[in-house]
This record gives sequence, C-alpha cells and structure tokens, in this order.
Amino acid sequence: MLIEYGNTTVRPEWELNEEVPTGYSRIYYIVNGDLTYESQEGRQAMKPGCLYALPSTAAYHVTRDPRKDFVCTYLHVVFSRYRVNGLIELPVEDGSCLKDLILTVRKAIREKRIELLEQLAEAFSFFLKENEHFLQNSQMLTRVQRHIMSHISEDLSIGRLSKLFNYHPNYFIHLFRKETGYTPYQYIVQQRMQYAVTQLNLGLPNEMVCYSCGYTDSSTFTRAFRKYYGVSPQKYRKGYRKP
Repeated sequence: MLIEYGNTTVRPEWELNEEVPTGYSRIYYIVNGDLTYESQEGRQAMKPGCLYALPSTAAYHVTRDPRKDFVCTYLHVVFSRYRVNGLIELPVEDGSCLKDLILTVRKAIREKRIELLEQLAEAFSFFLKENEHFLQNSQMLTRVQRHIMSHISEDLSIGRLSKLFNYHPNYFIHLFRKETGYTPYQYIVQQRMQYAVTQLNLGLPNEMVCYSCGYTDSSTFTRAFRKYYGVSPQKYRKGYRKP
C-alpha cells in the first residue's frame, strides 16, 4: 500500500525521530544532501545517488546536514507480505533497471499517476528482497494484517482478533510483537491513520474518512490523527507533508 510520495527539497529543520516502529517503510532516493541514520544497530551515513529503505519494525532517528539542500524522491510504503527490520542501502547505477524505475517513479509523481505509483512502489520489493533486512511475514502475520485491512472500519479489539485466530489474547500479543516490534493495538492505530491519509489524499470529506477508519465521531478521529501526525486532518489536507 502506498501512503505518501513526493519529489521535494526538504526544509532545513527536517528530522525523523521514530521512537515507535512506523509499520511502513520510507523509501528515499537521495538526489542531494547528507543524512545520518541512527538506531540500536549504530550510525550510518546516507548519501546521494543511493536508494534507502528505512525500517518498518524498528525505531530510528535521522538528521540532515542543514548546510546542504536535501533533495529526494520519497515513498511511504507498506509492502504486501514483507517487512523491513533495518536500514537497507542500494547504490543506483546509471542505466540500471533500478535507476529506470526511480526515473519512472519521479515522472509518475510529477504527473500525479497515483494508480501507477501504487504498482511501482510494490516493484521496489524485487530489488530489496535479497537483503537480510527485508523479511517475509509469517503466514499468521499475513492473515492477521489482511483481516485488519479488510475490516479497518469495524471493531478490531484484541479479544475479537485473538479469538478469530485461535490464540489466547496474551499469546497473540506476544507473537505479533515478536515479529513486528509493536503490539496489535499499535498496528491497528497505524493502519487506521495510514488509511486515513490515503482517503484524505483522494479528497474525501473528514466525516467520511472518520467512519471509514473505524472511528465513531470526528473529534476522536481528529485527536488520534493529530497525535499520530502532529497536525489536524484539516491542516494535512491543506498541504502538510513529512517526507
């Protein structure tokens, strides 16, 4: 699932401080600028001319050198059947298939070809799947995630989910967290917020987005959205984006 995308020059004060796993992977092709990635695994420079996939199941912190413009193409992607548990770096050679894919993505963003971008985003998995940090989900996790996405507007209590998949609630939480790095409840919130963004990007009214994400009133939805993204749905709709 494609959540966000853009070709952009990032503002000087930009940084990422993901203290809880996001549930999606940020894909960056860095055109210009110097970044530093930090996690429990250590520090690593992120440099121009490379494609990066940031973790979906781990916390991390990214800062930029404010003395240089940070120019990038970015996608926020939930890969079907896969998760990213560490930083992945892929050098991009001129004339390579990967470079051609990135150029096509950049053009699709400029032309606002959203349906095409959805397919192109998933295509990055073919280049990432040989990396040790690109992991295939278990059958259990895949089934749970598909159920949640298919019933995102419904009651998704832990009790109901654990019963549906024949687990004791505590064991269900343990298995889910062991594989993903976060609890089922955190995942449900992530998916509802990420689904809300896709609906807002389509121009749907806030009340419709609220109910489609499983919230019973707009004030509760707005509070949850602001807590997750740092801005209200209204401000997001007016053009707020965080690469």
